[in-house]
Parts: sequence; structure tokens; C-alpha cells
Amino acid sequence: MNRKRLYRDGSVFVLRLLAYAALVALLVTGAVWLADHPGTVMVEWLGWHLETPVPLALAGLILLTGALLFLWRLLAGLVRLPGHWRDGLRGRRLRRGYQALSDGLAAAAGGDRREATRLAGKARKLLADPALTSFLSAQSAQLAGDADTARDHFKAMLERPETAALGLRGLLKQALERGDDTAAADLAARARLISPGDGWLLDLQYRLAVKAGHWSDVQALITEARRHKTISPQEARRRTALLLTARAEAAAADGAWDEVRSLGKKAMAADKGLTAAALLLARAYQERQRPRPAAAVLEQAWSHNPAPALAAAYAALKPEDEPLPRLRRLEKLVAGKPNVPESHLVLAEAALSAKLWGQARKHLLEAVSLRPSQTPYRLLAQLERQEYKNEDAARAWEAKRAEAQPDPTWVCADCGKTSPDWHWACPHCGALDRLVSGTPKLTAE
Repeated sequence: MNRKRLYRDGSVFVLRLLAYAALVALLVTGAVWLADHPGTVMVEWLGWHLETPVPLALAGLILLTGALLFLWRLLAGLVRLPGHWRDGLRGRRLRRGYQALSDGLAAAAGGDRREATRLAGKARKLLADPALTSFLSAQSAQLAGDADTARDHFKAMLERPETAALGLRGLLKQALERGDDTAAADLAARARLISPGDGWLLDLQYRLAVKAGHWSDVQALITEARRHKTISPQEARRRTALLLTARAEAAAADGAWDEVRSLGKKAMAADKGLTAAALLLARAYQERQRPRPAAAVLEQAWSHNPAPALAAAYAALKPEDEPLPRLRRLEKLVAGKPNVPESHLVLAEAALSAKLWGQARKHLLEAVSLRPSQTPYRLLAQLERQEYKNEDAARAWEAKRAEAQPDPTWVCADCGKTSPDWHWACPHCGALDRLVSGTPKLTAE
């Protein structure tokens, strides 16, 4: 960048030097020509007679032209002097106004309501532009808890294109704070006309559409966010899978199992580890008396995300099974991911039901080594009572259970609260797709 600038400046200097040399050469040539061609200029006007050499006449003409130009500029400057004076005063006023505006915004950001209000009044007086100073006034009103006044100031900002986006955001946040989702959706749509690729607005519209159950709008917003690259391709696929699952849930409520199967397949194709989609698809097959594809769906889902609900659904495919055949079927389920605590716990409980004490103990000890949570200790205590009738050993396992970490459950990554089942939206704070499997104590920390 500096090299280009030096080259450009050097070129300009050379061009100016050449122009200056050409001008000097032209003047010298003219002077030589006049010297070679002497003559006189005679003027007679109103009885006056003037006779002078040509060089002197030219010099006089140049001096007269310069004097006239000087007088013209002097008169023009005197005429413009009041305007310059007014502009100077206005410039100082604007500088003071903008200083008050910036200081007021800093005071509002720092939570100083009194100072922000004072500076807002000063800026409003000096700048005399309500649309420009309304944001600071709105911030001051919000600090004072005056939502109505703040709303009026935000509306005033809509009068100028330069401040309309900021005004809409202020009104939008007020609508969200008072829980008016309809107004928030309308304001978000208006704001996106100004900033179509704004990631925050796209995400907000997406969350509002999901909350309202407007599935066609949700799909359009996922596509729009992907087009503007505000979400990754992986996140777009995840959101698409969740949308398809939500539609499948609605279809299941209506008993439309063929539609559930179609939507469930698409959801699993978009996200193979989505437990809710796998459960719906397996149920759709089961409703049509097709247990084998239902089992295949649950086995595939377990290999990606071993969730206890999958094991329960798998066992329920043949509720008439005796304990030993159920254990053999569950071994097929967990084969896709055998070395995780969930797999060992599923087989341990099935082995307990089948009274295969050694196999149950083996799986429970493996589960404890992988994740020493409360459930394996509880089952070990149960095993001691059933196999050996050893109450002392059972109490020892119960004591360890009391000190163990809680069992994993669904925990919201935003609010930290737990849910017994997975939901698209957190039941407590409404955050979308933020329920993750984990221990409440560890996640809260």
C-alpha cells in the first residue's frame, strides 16, 4: 500500500514539474517574441490620448485585471461573512451536541440514569433532531422504567432511514420483554426488510415461528439463514431434522402413520442421532405391524446416540417376551455401541430380570468403571439382595450410591435446569435444541 502511494505521489510531482517548466518556457518565448517585435499602443478616449509601449500596456492590463479580481473576491468575502459566522456557530453547536450525545450514550451504557437524562436533554436542544437523539432519550427512559416514553422515542427514530433499524430493534426488544410474540414477529419482519442478512433477526424469526408452529415459515427461514451463511450446513441439517420431527409429532397425534413414517425417514436422513425422530419412525412401523424395520431403526439410532428411551422402545416391540429372550434381543440393540455405560446398564437390568447374576454383575461393574453414577450402585445393591440375600453388602453399595454423581438426564445448556424427557424447546426457558445429556450438578457448574 505504501509503495503504491509513493509511486502515485512521485508521478504527480513529475507532472507538476513538467507543467511548471512548460509554463516558464511559454512565458520566456512570449517575452523574446515581444522583444523582437517592438511597438506602441495608442488609446484616445474622451479627449484623453495615451501612447505606451506594448510590454508596458500588457503589464498594466495584467495589473488592472488582478486588481479587479482582488476587489471582486473582497466584496464576495464581505457578503459571505455573516454566513460563515453563522456556520461557525452552528459547527460549534453541533460539536457540543454530538459530544453530549456520545457522553450520554456512555452514561446510559454505564447505567447512570440521571446523567444520561441530563445529557439527552442537552443533545436534543443542541442538535434539534429528534430522530437522532431519540435513542439516547429512549435509553434514559428505559433506565427510569418508563417503557411508554421509550417506545415513543423508538417510534420517532423510524422517521429517518439512518435510524429506522435501531428504532425497530428497540421496539422489538420491548415486544419480547412483554411477551407479545405477534408484535415481535411483525417488527422482526420489518427490520429484515432493512437488514435481510442479519443473523440475530433470522434466528429470532426462526424461534418465533417454531413457538407458533408455523412450519412453512420455519423451513423458509432455515433456507434463508443457510443462504446468508448465518448458520453452518450442519446446523441447517439439524434444524431441518427437528422441523421434520415436529411435523411427524403432529401427524402422530392425528394418527396419520404413513405421514409419520415419511417424515421420520427424512428426519433420520438429516440427523441419524435424533432420538425423537427414531422413536416416532419406529412407532410408525409398529403401528403398521412391521416390527423388523422398527427394530432396525432403533438399532441404527442407538449406534449414534445410545439413549435409554430407545432401549425401552426396543423392549416394547415384543412385550410378551420372557426375560431371557428379551436379553438376547437387547444384546443385538447395543451391539452398535457396546462399550458405553448405557449399553452395560441395559444388559445388566435385563440380566437381573433373567436371574443371570454373574452377567449382571459383570455389566454393572463395567458401568461403574465407565461412569460411577447412582443407577449402577442401586442395581448392585439389588443384585446383592437377590443373589446372596446379603443385606450388609447391599447397604455398602447404597452408601456409595449416596455419594455418587447423579444419573445423566436432559439438562438445558442455557438455563441449567433439567427435564426428564428430550424436547425441541426447553420446558423452562424455551431455548431451542439446547437440551443435552449430562449430570445436573456438572452442567450447572
